Amino acid sequence: MAANQLLAALNALYHHEDPKVKDEADRWLEQWQQSVEAWSVADGVLHDANSSMEAQYFCAQTLRTKVQRDFEELPPEAVDSLRESLLQLLIRFSKGAPPVRTQLCLGLAALAVHVPSERWGDSGVVRWFALKFGSLPPELALPAMLELLTVLPQEVHSYKIAVRPERRRAFVGELQANTGAAFDILTSCLSQPGERTRTQVLEAFGSWLKLNEGRPLPTIAAAAAAATGGGGEDAAATLARHPLVAASLEGLQGTGETFHGAVDAAIVPAIMGLRGRFAVAARRREAETDRSVAGRGAGGAGEGEFDDDEDTAKGMARLFCEVGEAYLTLIVTAVAEVRSPVEAMLEVAAYPDFSICSMSFNFWHRLSRQLLSGFSLPGPGSGGGSADAAERERRRQFFLPAFERLVQLIRGRVREPESYPSWSKDEKHEFRSSRDEVGDTLDDAAAVLGFGRCLSLLVEPLAALQQQQQQAGAAGGEAGAGGGYDWRTAEAALFCIKSIHRHAASLGDPALAGLLEALPRLPRSSPQLQATVCSTIARYARWLERSMQAGYCQPLLQVLLGLAVASLDMRGGYCTAAAAAAIRQLCEECGSFMGPCLQDLLMLYQKVLTMGAAAPRQAGGSANGPGGAAASGQPALLVREAGEEDVESVIAAVCQAVSQAAPPDQRQQAGGALLGPVLSSLRDALSALGPSPPVLGPVAAAHPALNPLIDRLAEVFARTSDSDVVGQMLMACWPVLDGLMVRCAACPKTTEHVLRTLRYGIKGAGRSAAQLLPTLLEVLPVRFTATRHSAFLFIVSELVKFFGDESAHDPTLGPILTGLVTEAGRPLTSLAALNSSPDMVDDLFLLGLRALGYAPRLLLSPPPPLGPAHGDSRALSTLLDAAMLGCVMQHREANGSVLGFLARLASPGTLARCPSPPAAAEVLRAHLAPRGPLLVRLLLAGIAGSLPLGRVGVVAAALLGLLTYGQGLTAAGAGAGGESGLGWLTAALQAVPEVAATSSDKQAFLGAAASAVQSASNTASSGAGDMMGNGESAGTYDGAWEGACQEFADLCRRNKRARQAAQAALLPQELAAAVDLGERRRGGGA
Repeated sequence: MAANQLLAALNALYHHEDPKVKDEADRWLEQWQQSVEAWSVADGVLHDANSSMEAQYFCAQTLRTKVQRDFEELPPEAVDSLRESLLQLLIRFSKGAPPVRTQLCLGLAALAVHVPSERWGDSGVVRWFALKFGSLPPELALPAMLELLTVLPQEVHSYKIAVRPERRRAFVGELQANTGAAFDILTSCLSQPGERTRTQVLEAFGSWLKLNEGRPLPTIAAAAAAATGGGGEDAAATLARHPLVAASLEGLQGTGETFHGAVDAAIVPAIMGLRGRFAVAARRREAETDRSVAGRGAGGAGEGEFDDDEDTAKGMARLFCEVGEAYLTLIVTAVAEVRSPVEAMLEVAAYPDFSICSMSFNFWHRLSRQLLSGFSLPGPGSGGGSADAAERERRRQFFLPAFERLVQLIRGRVREPESYPSWSKDEKHEFRSSRDEVGDTLDDAAAVLGFGRCLSLLVEPLAALQQQQQQAGAAGGEAGAGGGYDWRTAEAALFCIKSIHRHAASLGDPALAGLLEALPRLPRSSPQLQATVCSTIARYARWLERSMQAGYCQPLLQVLLGLAVASLDMRGGYCTAAAAAAIRQLCEECGSFMGPCLQDLLMLYQKVLTMGAAAPRQAGGSANGPGGAAASGQPALLVREAGEEDVESVIAAVCQAVSQAAPPDQRQQAGGALLGPVLSSLRDALSALGPSPPVLGPVAAAHPALNPLIDRLAEVFARTSDSDVVGQMLMACWPVLDGLMVRCAACPKTTEHVLRTLRYGIKGAGRSAAQLLPTLLEVLPVRFTATRHSAFLFIVSELVKFFGDESAHDPTLGPILTGLVTEAGRPLTSLAALNSSPDMVDDLFLLGLRALGYAPRLLLSPPPPLGPAHGDSRALSTLLDAAMLGCVMQHREANGSVLGFLARLASPGTLARCPSPPAAAEVLRAHLAPRGPLLVRLLLAGIAGSLPLGRVGVVAAALLGLLTYGQGLTAAGAGAGGESGLGWLTAALQAVPEVAATSSDKQAFLGAAASAVQSASNTASSGAGDMMGNGESAGTYDGAWEGACQEFADLCRRNKRARQAAQAALLPQELAAAVDLGERRRGGGA
């Protein structure tokens, strides 16, 4: 009956015309696969000779997934019969449908992971299978055995297999110990006829080599030597003479399937013999490219017996690269014998096709890192640091010619093709990505060659262009006047030069200074070239600042700044972003030297204020009508094309430079000059909104310039370095900002822009905002109640940061903090409510973190009459109640803030910063201790699967903090009923069912917790660190404890059954349902 239902559902899924019926059948089949009866029914259908191909594949897939995920459903006595049945099915389908055979092989591989070694006999799992297949005819045994030997090492690290962590680690060792046996079996299969068999052997050989990827090659070779009786013979030599390696090398001479299988398996330097063949393929490709460009007809490359296609050339290149990277530790020794693989890598880099050329880039990156990283010579008499430095220099000198050649080979690959404008969007993106790859490789080369030598190589195309221009000028040609200048070559050279900027260490380098001085003389007819000129200026701004500090290049700053400003005006807008970035970098890096440029910068500031999204517009939306760009005297095209992001970048740069360059007695005046135009525009915008009541709905649609103007004010605040100046600016702006908060209360987006600006103003002013503090503390809670925007909480956290350490502000700051926290936490009474307001949760607990870091007394002061008049524990109670839900919410940032708050709250350093630690400890005990057991249980649920695996480390820190705090209660005699942190954990672990973790698993985890608590108690955290806290730096870090939590997480998450059982036991019913619903929505139920 069950089999008939299955077949009917499959028939409906594959053949019914109604999509609804198909969907219903699909859901039924998915649910059926998770049932216990699926084991026997799927096995029966596969053994039925009359079953259809569709049924066979589905049932083979079902058995594979059941073995992978639900193996623990089987009683121990059923394992042997399952293994025998799967083996018989594999033999039956050995010459049948390949997809069915693959699923059965994967099922047997998963079974091998689950079943311990003693049940496979003394000879191990590989020889057990070999013995079973050995009595069968070769044509029946070979396809199944070779595919099984291929997937067995591939599946060893598969987390689709729900196995206990310690068993997974043990199986890796068991399979590595079977490498010799696998080599023996594969060698015996080489004698069988057929290229397909030989290809399968080589593919399986490659899988076993990759299984041993983390082991040194001699260790792998030793396994082969032991298997062949090599005795004391050199293990590497034994492996090199192994028949499988010989077969791999023979396969390299072919062009079919065997060649590609051999590429994955061969590992010896003999493949360097392919270099001649690869060179022929490279010359043929280059000739084809030349003919394509020239439009000539087809013709042979005339290279004799080799006729390899592009895929074969790619295979040879991949082989060269894999060998080069595998032997890198030998190549870096810089002896004559390593020249051949290095030259092969240069030949790959020279290949015309970039997809092949770029294969070599990782080798050059790793070689560069190896040559520059520290190392010590072997032996006690190595000579110490001087000998190491000498050897490092010898190696660098050895590879200098190779890196010089590399630079010459790849510098031209960034040149923009003539046909680039007609390319598709994807083609252009791919070309830009390839340019970035070349730039990264040039950076690696410059690290070895040194900046000076690399620069001289990259400047060569520019020097050649200059010489051609001079010759053409002398002859009176067009190029002499700039008309025929090859801007693409110049642009490519500058792109390469800017890629190596990190290595410009020589201050005032004449070659680099001369290059930068020559930039204004390049033709300005090409916007692409000028954009790269501006990018080059931006990259070398830091070098220029260091050189000016040393007394060099003083006139160069004004030249480069003028060039960048002029590029803003280039028609077409192509240069705007690059020019804005250049201005910003020059101002950020060289701001203290901008004194002579102050007037020019202020003129630039006035100019850019008319650009971008806030540009003047006609009623119809045009930026060029009366009173618009034309009337203001600015270039109309520039106003229309400048992006708001670029405008804000220039505004930020000018504000920073003016702030740094203005003399102290003129900073207030300079700040007023920066603030005035923006504030005036904002006042006009506020007036344009009309009188009260608040504007309903989005403001940006009716007033598109408002949000950009607000953001510009934020940049003025953020980039002005003098806190007193910012404080005066903030006082001047407050009426406008408060007016905007009132008028735009119904528009969350504009409110967020206003609050972001206010936050920057408070951060920039610091304690200079004290004169505005009473007003802020009075107004902000009212505005929060009206809008319930979470950014108000963040602003109050800034006030806590700057004024929390001054107890004089407690009478006003304390009640405001309590009122905001309780009002924000009032609706957060369910997990659904928290999940629907992640920003509110995030900012609420960031406020709590700030309070614990800078003013813990505001949360932990006892209420009257024991404490001061401002003492109130409602905020702490609200935070803890919300934390009991938030510690299992899925939103990463919000959950991290909750966990960080718990870790900081339990830290001994928090109590130590209170005026009366004993009184604060009593408040904390009264609120945290009763919630401790449930919090520990919830955090354990997070480790067991309620939270993503990547968050286990953060949960571990919070859990350790709570456990340590609980143990401290017992030590102090404050624990009611003998409760302790480890007691809380013990109770939580007892709830975890055996299907998720056994008693020994729980005991091991409890032991790790006891050790971690003891260690944390001995090194009580001072609470120092990031007061902001994001959950990752707010607790005690213990590597061993985090490892234990990761192990427990892997254990409980090994399959759906274990994970759901652990969550159902640890989470309250309403939380378990909410967490399960969230996982289903994310598609993470399996």
